[in-house]
Amino acid sequence: MTMKQLRLSRNDSRSWRTAAAGLVLAAAIVGLAIVIGGTTARLLNPIGAILWLLSAVLLGLSLPPAQRQLWGWAAAIAGGFILGALVRPSGLVEVVVWFALAGAVVVFAAVDRVGAWALLVPAIYLPVHLLIGIGRAILRNGGVRTDPPPTAAIVPLAMLLAALAAGALAAAVIRRRRELLPAP
Repeated sequence: MTMKQLRLSRNDSRSWRTAAAGLVLAAAIVGLAIVIGGTTARLLNPIGAILWLLSAVLLGLSLPPAQRQLWGWAAAIAGGFILGALVRPSGLVEVVVWFALAGAVVVFAAVDRVGAWALLVPAIYLPVHLLIGIGRAILRNGGVRTDPPPTAAIVPLAMLLAALAAGALAAAVIRRRRELLPAP
């Protein structure tokens, strides 16, 4: 059995889709950890978090070209920090609405015709969420919670799917608008 090299290219849609698949797998692992609980969850949760972080880096390196990349990155970072600081991952409806909105904003900011840039928001969210949790633990002189958060198991996956669906819709609007506008 041989393994191919992992080739990163902004012009190859397989690159960012591999990163997206990694994020979905990480969300499934975290969701499974929430359902299972106990010692197994303490093993699965860090695996899911590490896979999420690695997939986020891969996504950042392999995003398809966009017209305004700087604006897209600014919107994604702002969205990730705002959601990480303000949105608690406990309510499914709240998560879907906010992540969908943030994903669409990033796609419109970047003028991304594919919608992949929307995944940056949930990709950035987890590191911010973890840093805030560590910061709170330090301020409270307490330990860092190692058990999965008391949320529905579907919430991590819902974050990704909401951002991706809204990003795809925003990208369709961008493509349609391009078709209707005359060339300069």
